[in-house]
Amino acid sequence: MTLPVSTGSQCVGRTGCPAALRAAALCGLLVVGSGACVYDPENQCSDGQVLYQDGSERCVCDSSSMWTPQGCVPCGKHETAGPGGCVCVEGFVRTSEASACEPAPKGLGTACDPEATPCVDATYDYCFVDAPKPGYCTTQGCTGDDDCPSGYGCDSSVSPSVCRMAPDGLGKACESDADCEGTEAPYCDTFASHTCLVPGCTVTPDNCFRGYECCDLSAYGMGTLCVPQGGCQT
Repeated sequence: MTLPVSTGSQCVGRTGCPAALRAAALCGLLVVGSGACVYDPENQCSDGQVLYQDGSERCVCDSSSMWTPQGCVPCGKHETAGPGGCVCVEGFVRTSEASACEPAPKGLGTACDPEATPCVDATYDYCFVDAPKPGYCTTQGCTGDDDCPSGYGCDSSVSPSVCRMAPDGLGKACESDADCEGTEAPYCDTFASHTCLVPGCTVTPDNCFRGYECCDLSAYGMGTLCVPQGGCQT
């Protein structure tokens, strides 16, 4: 996700300018005697934005909005912002890429154990265990992401291939690695998306989650990293 930034008094994208600058410009256009402008120091950004706390005074999209060339656009019901677009919150999925987020089918993602508590749903009958995480019910034998429900991606690096949950923490807004600590996406991209990403992927086969690709950054001393699709410019 490309976020709006501001440098000094010059902003890249109108919605990236803190409200303090926009208010100053607006006040300069008002007719004398029409009343004073009111500046709210607690609300310096536009709707759907927050002030990024790195000392640069730039506004970025909040966790409920998605950056577009037209500015920050709020995500829909049961959605939250992800690096590649708005995604369904936990417990909700899309039946197609264009559909709204709906409650996940019964059985999908249910906690399980291959021996003690196997999956009983007719569709989501495979108990996938990704230690040390507990097992959950899903489907096996996928050939691509389209075979999996929204929020799940086809992992062909394991046998049998399986529709896998998104890594915990992936896409979470962050300012440093400390914000991503304890998740499966412990690396904070402080350069572009300002979100938590998954390091240590394999390029062949590419085992990154859907919408991401494995980028080999070893030339820069960073190893490999799952980045948003099309974002690997090495």
